[in-house]
Amino acid sequence: MIHQCPICERESQGIERKRGWFTHFLCGECQTAVLISSEGEPAYPDDYFGEGDAKFSGMAGAARKRWHSGRARVVAEVGQAASSRSIYDIGCGDGAFLSACKREGFEVAGCEPQERAREQARKNLGCRIDGDLFSEAPVNSLDIVTAWQVIEHVENPGEMIRKIHDYLKPGGLFAVSTVNLSSWQARIFGSLWLHLDPPRHLWVGHRSQVEHLLERNGFTIERRRWNHLEFGPIGYVDSLVNVFDHKRDRILKCLKTGFPGIPNKISWLAAAVITPPALILSTVEACFSASATFELYARRRNS
Repeated sequence: MIHQCPICERESQGIERKRGWFTHFLCGECQTAVLISSEGEPAYPDDYFGEGDAKFSGMAGAARKRWHSGRARVVAEVGQAASSRSIYDIGCGDGAFLSACKREGFEVAGCEPQERAREQARKNLGCRIDGDLFSEAPVNSLDIVTAWQVIEHVENPGEMIRKIHDYLKPGGLFAVSTVNLSSWQARIFGSLWLHLDPPRHLWVGHRSQVEHLLERNGFTIERRRWNHLEFGPIGYVDSLVNVFDHKRDRILKCLKTGFPGIPNKISWLAAAVITPPALILSTVEACFSASATFELYARRRNS
C-alpha cells in the first residue's frame, strides 16, 4: 500500500497492520505508524476532559501541576533570550501549563480547538484562548510557542510547524513534546501500548524523525528532555493492564473520572502493584534516551 507519511512527508510503499478495531500504516521510509482507520469510541468523549474545570483531579491533578510548573521553569530558562515574557500554548487544554507560566511572570495566550477544554481554559486563566491557531496574532510576532503532546493529534504536523515558524520572531523558541515509537515500552507492548492512543493519536513516530521534521522546517534543536516520570510509569502500567483487560487504557481514563465499580477497583490494585517496577523501568529507559515521550526545545533560524 502507498500512503503519504506526515513525518517524512513522502509517499511511500509500506504495510498496513490491523490491530483489533484500528489500523495503522507503517511508513516504508521512516517507520512512522499512521492511523488510517478506527472503529472505536469517539476521539474526544466528554470524560476525556475530566470533571469540572480540570482534566485531572486529586493526586493526578496535583502531580500534573507539578510537572507543568517544572516545564514552565525550563521554558523560561531556555527562552531567556526572547525580547519579552510572552508565550502562546497550542492545544492548551484546561490551561494548566499556562497557569504555571503566569506564576513565572509570562504574558499568556493560547489555542484550544475543543470547545469543552477551551471554556475550561478561559475560566481558569481569564485570558484570550483562540479556537483557531494564531487567529489574532500577526506573523513574526511571537517570542515563545509551545505544543505539549499535541502534534500527534494533528493530521499534518509539518504544515503546523511551518506555520509556527512563520508566526515566531526570528530567534524565537518553539518547545514541543510528543510520544516516542523508539521507546522501550512501545517495542515491548506493540498494539497494546498506552501511548499509541487510538483514535486520538493520528500518527506516532520515532524521535529522530520528529527532530528531522523540525530541522527541515527552519529550526535548530537546543535541548532535549525525557518525561520519564511524568508519562513513563503510566505507559508501563496501563499497557500491562491492557494485556489482560477488555477495556483499553482503563487506568488513564479512571485517573480522570475515578475508580467506580469492581473492575476499576481491581485495576487500581493491579496498578498499585505494578507502579514501583514501572518507575524503575521508566528511569532506566530514560538513561538510554528511549523514554515514552520527549521534549524538544528548538530555535527558529534567522533565514
